[in-house]
Amino acid sequence: MHEVMTGVSMIGSWRRLAALTAGVLITMTACSSGSDETSKLEPRVQRMIPTGAPSVAVTARGGQPGESRQASGKFFSMYVPVNFQEKLLPMANGEQMITFDAPSSKPATPVRVAISPDTKSKATAIEQSQSLEIVTRQEGVKDLTRSTLKWPGAKNAILLQWTQTPAGAGATDAPLRYWQIMAQVNDHLIVSLIAIAPAAEFNAAGLAKIVETFRPHA
Repeated sequence: MHEVMTGVSMIGSWRRLAALTAGVLITMTACSSGSDETSKLEPRVQRMIPTGAPSVAVTARGGQPGESRQASGKFFSMYVPVNFQEKLLPMANGEQMITFDAPSSKPATPVRVAISPDTKSKATAIEQSQSLEIVTRQEGVKDLTRSTLKWPGAKNAILLQWTQTPAGAGATDAPLRYWQIMAQVNDHLIVSLIAIAPAAEFNAAGLAKIVETFRPHA
């Protein structure tokens, strides 16, 4: 699934990840927890709400971090370091994925933050996040966590965090660390943020600070 992380296949993999988060629906049961918004969901979806804790807690924070610039698009705003390069990638749903890249120690695997909008969602962020969890675990990932978030601009939001070695990687290739927020802005709009870097560099790259400034909107 994440074979995009090597060479020219990176763009294709990000498109695949966007497509998966934007519409694959696999239903299975999970424990439920409620909020003012989630209590309005049909029982089938309420049973999919995760109750586990994240591997690293994430909280939305205001203010502009040092040495950053504001980045904004049709469905989001956030702050990114000034050295991150912006690129637009067309998506199958007619929208554009926006990526922000910075070099890492692995030339083929930059530090990256991407914003992927799903404007015609037929499944909720809760359902889509469970689908992503199932597929990722089927690929052999053991450390994935899936948890709920209270996030500005979102009716509800799900955070997924995991570590995975790219498909086709050699024995010496380093694993990658992923954080993904699926923000349900309204009944038909989900805005996903995906942060990725070589696992050993994720913290030093300052991705958590970028994620904290993410604000989805319609």
